[in-house]
Amino acid sequence: MNSPLGILVPMQEEVELLVSMVEQPEMMQWSSRSFYKGFLNGKRVVVAQSGIGKVASSFTASLLIQHFRVGAILVTGVAGGISDHIHVGDLAIATQAVQHDMDCFPLFPKYMIPHSGITFYEPDTKLTETLNKAASSFLQYEFQQVVSEDMLSALGIHKPTIHSGLLVSGDQFIGTENQLNEIQKGLPDSLFVEMEGAAVAQVCHDAGVPWCSIRTISDKANAKAHLDFNLFLNQAGKIYTSAVARKFVEML
Repeated sequence: MNSPLGILVPMQEEVELLVSMVEQPEMMQWSSRSFYKGFLNGKRVVVAQSGIGKVASSFTASLLIQHFRVGAILVTGVAGGISDHIHVGDLAIATQAVQHDMDCFPLFPKYMIPHSGITFYEPDTKLTETLNKAASSFLQYEFQQVVSEDMLSALGIHKPTIHSGLLVSGDQFIGTENQLNEIQKGLPDSLFVEMEGAAVAQVCHDAGVPWCSIRTISDKANAKAHLDFNLFLNQAGKIYTSAVARKFVEML
């Protein structure tokens, strides 16, 4: 990849650890956002905290594309698990992305982006294949070195698994059974939920920039989600995020 890779993470805890791994970092300010240019495993990257939610992340993604001319964007961080077979500590890779709170019915079908004809955004196939390889390599060779047995036990995590499927995004923290059921009812193939990915996917589509997304499951998007989220983010989530991103860049 001749152009730098843009890496977006929503949380301050995640971006700090990731930036600490960047070689020759140079911090640049555009508007209200801080961007960190440098090298990760010898590859050019620009790392930024996207902010939480669709508007914040879309704005950051647009700045990455406009000012840093990134060749692709990786969206990563933590997310809530929707499907019954996905568990805290697992890795989820997007094969499609949709905004679960987009509803212009009856003017347009529910979930469709108005005047686009698009409901589900598709990530770049080659980047997604590389994400799968990076996640597999991380779990096989590095996971036990960066996530201790004591931490896994405290978080109730067993051996993590990689899943691929539908990412749903919206401007809501999904932390009640009613919210969870509403998503499952309307989008029964949903695998995981967060607040940025599908919006960034829309920006990338409109700008002609490839994208991909991987998230670590921090909670089950239910009544305990707010408790599990904070515990997992601070104890393990940020470690997953930085390690997988570094492995992904290495394989590009």
